[in-house]
Amino acid sequence: MNQKYKFGDVEVEVPEFNFKKILPILFLAIILLTGFLSIYSIRADEQGVLLRFGKYHSTADPGLGFKLPFVDHLYKVQTAKQFVEEFGFRTIEAGKRTRFSDTYEAESWTLTNDLSVAEVKWQVQYMIFNARDYSFNVKNVESTIRDISESVMRKIVGRIPFDKVLKEGRQDISQQAKALMQEKLDLLNSGITIKLVQLQAVLPPSIVMDAYNQVARALQSMEKIINQAERDSSLELTQARGKALQVINQALGYKYRTVQNAEGETQKYLKIYDSYLINKDVFITTRMLETMKEIYLNTKELNFVDPSIGAIPLLGLNNISSSGFQDYMKQKNNGGINK
Repeated sequence: MNQKYKFGDVEVEVPEFNFKKILPILFLAIILLTGFLSIYSIRADEQGVLLRFGKYHSTADPGLGFKLPFVDHLYKVQTAKQFVEEFGFRTIEAGKRTRFSDTYEAESWTLTNDLSVAEVKWQVQYMIFNARDYSFNVKNVESTIRDISESVMRKIVGRIPFDKVLKEGRQDISQQAKALMQEKLDLLNSGITIKLVQLQAVLPPSIVMDAYNQVARALQSMEKIINQAERDSSLELTQARGKALQVINQALGYKYRTVQNAEGETQKYLKIYDSYLINKDVFITTRMLETMKEIYLNTKELNFVDPSIGAIPLLGLNNISSSGFQDYMKQKNNGGINK
């Protein structure tokens, strides 16, 4: 039955409200709302942190779960995702040809051990392994990670000379930074594990890049000249050693020939000496005749004078085969001519 209400000259008819009819519907709606607020779902790459009356109660694993409506609150944390923080640059567009923005000198400029400035760009990749610690122990985790990473990187680079940072120190810097960052995060019980610290670029600052490149080219030219000089020196040294070895071999050959000749002459003179010991007169006469023969062979004309018989002109003694010389020698040997 409708009820009528009069407001001044206006009369309004309002249907009569039957509360008993809508009570089951209201009760069913409350049950459905309670059930909806009690059931939660967590994906495979997440963990849930469950709070009861604002206090940590438990950590929920992936899957369906139940909580007390209006009493429990659930916060989902991505524990299987790998997060990335970039320093000195930002990735504008990822893909086959990734584009970067590099206008972050305040992050990348770092002082080295020899008071030079290096532009160091790097990225930190990390994961959440403890959802409870990540949610409650550190406030603004991303900012904390950035502050710790910059502090650690400046500390490590500050202990290394500029040239080593640019050329050969990247791997050592990355490993040291990862270990030191993890150590600091563990002290905070942050629930984070550092997966990778990767140096993207280590360069001189852009404002001095041209001067640095000129110096680098000059050093390369110097190194090229030094290498060429070393090659030439090695070649010349090899040739000199070859010539020295040749001279040594020649000297050894000459030494061998000289020694052989000396030994032959020695044997010859030893035989002559043995002949001398056997008959000294015959040896002396024979040697005298051989010597005179060698002298007379080179004489064109010869006059012989013997004091015991006077002058004997033109005996033809220059001809060894002549009878005059033979007669003279027979007479000499028979004692016919006095000495």
